[in-house]
Amino acid sequence: MVRTLLTVVLASSIFGALLGLGVAHSLLSVNGWQIESETKPYDTLIETARGQATDPNAKARIEEIVYNFGIMDVKASGSHDFFIQNVGTADLILRVNQTTCSCLGIDITPSRVPPGRTAKCHLRYKADQALTGKFSQGGIVMTNDPDNREIFLSVEGIFTNPVVTRPTNVNLPRVVAGTPRTATIRFYGFEAEPLQLSAPTWENREHFDFQWEPAELTESENADSHLSLAKSVIEGTITLRPGLPIGSFQEWFQVSTNYPSQANVHFLASGQIVGGNVVISGQGYNSQTGVADLGRTVMGRSLLREISIQFRGATAQTTSVQVSAVEPAWIRAELSPPRDVGPLRIFTLTIEVPENAPSSSYVVSGDGQRAHILLETNDETLRIPLQFAVGRQ
Repeated sequence: MVRTLLTVVLASSIFGALLGLGVAHSLLSVNGWQIESETKPYDTLIETARGQATDPNAKARIEEIVYNFGIMDVKASGSHDFFIQNVGTADLILRVNQTTCSCLGIDITPSRVPPGRTAKCHLRYKADQALTGKFSQGGIVMTNDPDNREIFLSVEGIFTNPVVTRPTNVNLPRVVAGTPRTATIRFYGFEAEPLQLSAPTWENREHFDFQWEPAELTESENADSHLSLAKSVIEGTITLRPGLPIGSFQEWFQVSTNYPSQANVHFLASGQIVGGNVVISGQGYNSQTGVADLGRTVMGRSLLREISIQFRGATAQTTSVQVSAVEPAWIRAELSPPRDVGPLRIFTLTIEVPENAPSSSYVVSGDGQRAHILLETNDETLRIPLQFAVGRQ
């Protein structure tokens, strides 16, 4: 009985060992890469995990790596297919590493390319944040071909609006009060039909004159990769008349076009009127732009700044000043009594953004609210644009 039991136990042990070896052999046959990976150096394991292990028998061939799409509307998007052929005897592995811009993407089909087959790299692109002008972006495709580890695919061309202005906005710096000033702006049409512009509209018609006439591309414009593609050109002349108050100014113009794809064009004329006998200074005041930057505060906390206004000349000491307008109305503006220092008469303008001011951003141009203070003197008006921000706590 005992002998029989020992025989059974021994047979079971031998059978169990053989079964274990059989199962192990089966698992290793199915998942042979596990054993293989254990025998590879650490660096090789990292390369394999990244899909970047090279194979000298994988060979990538590509005929085109740069595509020029010519000219496209800035609101449009495009795509192009690049083809990578495997001319080797082992599978070619492809993957996207990175692109130079979020405005571009690459899809690869298939990512594993058998010998003699070809992969398609579909590259999608669009103007990023309404970018106009020359466009050149691309992406890196990694391969397991040791001679072509990285393949850089790129697209280039010109993104443009149907109508482009140069300069984008018109600047009239430091215009002496009482004198006129002119500036030019050019309109470039990129559609086949010649560009036509209607009469412009703007708010302060008593201060500006505007006229235009057809023009030709200049030598420098013909050398410009973007402007040289324009089909027609119109040049506008803006004349600033005397009469604007001392300080910075800005005026938005709107012009209608004959292009349905861009029915209207807007541009800004800005600058500064300066008086020979008035000097403005103080914390945050920019004498080049004429803007008083008050800084930033939060709701519940007031913001206080002082601006010095000096008058000089034969009539300086008879000059009087008063606050005539404030925008927004809740800004507090107070003038000190005048101080006469030699031939100068000096006023201090105290500006306060009160603690109950609403949360907003007040800027001179662009998006945001507008703020300014108007001062009336004996014979002229001073305008001080304000820039500041009120945030939440």
